[in-house]
Amino acid sequence: MPDNKIIATTDFPSLIHNAEVCGEIVKWGNNNGYPLQKAKLIAKLEAYVGFAPEYMVVARRKPPIPGGWTVTVEKYEPETRIIPVNVKKVKKADGSSDYEINKFVLKMMDEYRKEGLTINISKIPSEIYGSMTREITATGHPILVESFEEFIDNMR
Repeated sequence: MPDNKIIATTDFPSLIHNAEVCGEIVKWGNNNGYPLQKAKLIAKLEAYVGFAPEYMVVARRKPPIPGGWTVTVEKYEPETRIIPVNVKKVKKADGSSDYEINKFVLKMMDEYRKEGLTINISKIPSEIYGSMTREITATGHPILVESFEEFIDNMR
């Protein structure tokens, strides 16, 4: 992964524990002009991270002495992927039919949006290898996009 441009830094005290750092990242980001909805542990980065469309707020533990957290706001280049998702044909009350995405998948899309992913769903279904699908356009940090695509692949 290429180096991201650091646009702001700060430190959190050692009084903030692992269970509290995600809330502190969101609170600090919102108070300092870097709005976030959610932060979580990202194992690939070995840090707690809150993503937004063009930047991420990263908190990494400092060594035991002096302790605490180093927090950086890093700008990144968003990635866009088009991901097909299976849909099911349903009859409406007026007799017409429509193609719906699984409700669990829709709920997870909302969670990924909170994590900083921009998700758009096409209105027009298409057929791929005998299955009806809709295209989802996901834009955001490459780690989030990869995680979302993996989730969709596992739902097939």
